Parts: sequence; C-alpha cells; structure tokens
Amino acid sequence: MSYLKHILIAAAVLVSILTATTTYAYTTVPEEMIPEDAAEPDMSAVTPVTEGDVTYLTGGIGKAESVAMRGNAKNYALEIVFVEKSGALEEYLSEVKLQIIDSSKNTVLDIDTQGPYFLANLPQGKYQVSAEYNGVVKTQLVSVSKKKHSKLIFWWRMAE
Repeated sequence: MSYLKHILIAAAVLVSILTATTTYAYTTVPEEMIPEDAAEPDMSAVTPVTEGDVTYLTGGIGKAESVAMRGNAKNYALEIVFVEKSGALEEYLSEVKLQIIDSSKNTVLDIDTQGPYFLANLPQGKYQVSAEYNGVVKTQLVSVSKKKHSKLIFWWRMAE
C-alpha cells in the first residue's frame, strides 16, 4: 500500500511542476489579455526613439495601440512584454524600469516603459535585460541578431 501511496505523491508533484512550468512557457501573449477599448491599430501615440545605436518603441496601452505594437514587432530585432499574474488573471504592465546591458557591461539603455510592449533594434550581440516593477527585479539574457526576431516576456506575481 505504501508503494502505491509514493507513486501517487510523485505523480501529484510531477503534475504540479508541469502545470507551473507550462503556465510560463509560452512566448505569445494570449488574445484575451488585449484590452477591448478600441479596435483599429493606431501608432499615432507611439513614436520611435533613438538613443545612441538603439531605436525603440514603448507603448501598447489600449487595444488599438496594443494591436499596432504587436503588428509592428516584426520590424524590430527585440520584443519585450511585461505581465503581472495572479492565479488565472493576467494584466499588462507599464512604467516598468528597463535596463539593457551589453556583453562588455556597458549600459545600452535605461528607461521607464510607457506600456506593456517594448520593441527595439539593437546592434547584434548578447545582452542582459533587467526589468523592475514594484521593487522586484527580473533579469533575462538575450541574443540579438539581424536574422532572428527575439522575444522576452517578463512575469511578476501580483502581491496578495
């Protein structure tokens, strides 16, 4: 009987681990997370900014701007999305402190985002991307190349 009990416990642990990792494994933002306050793509409020060798867009507040940012993502080497999660509820974030550091430890960009999407054309190379929201810093590494679009999603758990 204890052998069966151990198998059931191991199966339950495996299911919970698989559930936890698949929750964060996808790299696309589900359509239901896009706000429904507008229908037509509109990039008029979002203007590309150039700082040094980096040209970027930040925005995506409202459905129109969000759809436009998503549609424009293919024109940029790097796409980043910021999301807060509480149980099954997921919300986009803005005003995330974003810092990008190159492989030589030089700060390439240090900004506060204006919406849940950040699109950038950076020189080809490897970067450390740090995002801070509500005092919690998340860091990911990314390789940027002209041949491949890279996408990062930063997730924070909502404080309960």
